[in-house]
Amino acid sequence: MFIYADGEPAIAIDAGYAGAALFEELKRLPIAQESVTHLFLTHADVDHTGGLDAFPHAQIYLSRDEEQMIDGTTARFLGFYHCPRLKRAYSLLSDGDVITVGTIRVQAIATPGHTPGVMSFLVNDHVLFTGDTLALGSGQVYTFYRLFNKDTAMQRESIRELASLSGINLLCTAHTGCTRDYARAMQCWRGDTP
Repeated sequence: MFIYADGEPAIAIDAGYAGAALFEELKRLPIAQESVTHLFLTHADVDHTGGLDAFPHAQIYLSRDEEQMIDGTTARFLGFYHCPRLKRAYSLLSDGDVITVGTIRVQAIATPGHTPGVMSFLVNDHVLFTGDTLALGSGQVYTFYRLFNKDTAMQRESIRELASLSGINLLCTAHTGCTRDYARAMQCWRGDTP
């Protein structure tokens, strides 16, 4: 999970796992967890939604196309598991929607593949949070681990769409780190299929 602040209020991208470790890590930050007023979920897997209780007053946002993952319509992992239902109210986003939180501008970008409704979030036109839409290795972007994807071919198309963005100075993934060299990371996605 990530917390982004430009004064107050602050936003969170995903909520990580539940548990005491999350609360301990939040105490180390120079930002009070109460200042997080908006929480943007890239998708509904429990490692991204489990820590929602750490932000009890934050407004939650989720892709309209991801709601099927939390309402019991679509199963995860070969049909044997369903993502947990959210126990709080949430607002649905569509591709291209923009939410402004203080001085923070968050643009929703549909990037399906890992799940049907994964969203990436472009913050203030320069910082891109991709959740599990892609992975980084040796400074290069590649698809997230196929075993966990609902549709890797669709994920490739989503990555190609992200590769067309310009002005990104920080790319943040959920599991494989960050890079400040977006152009290099996306280089092989701007041409033929990697």
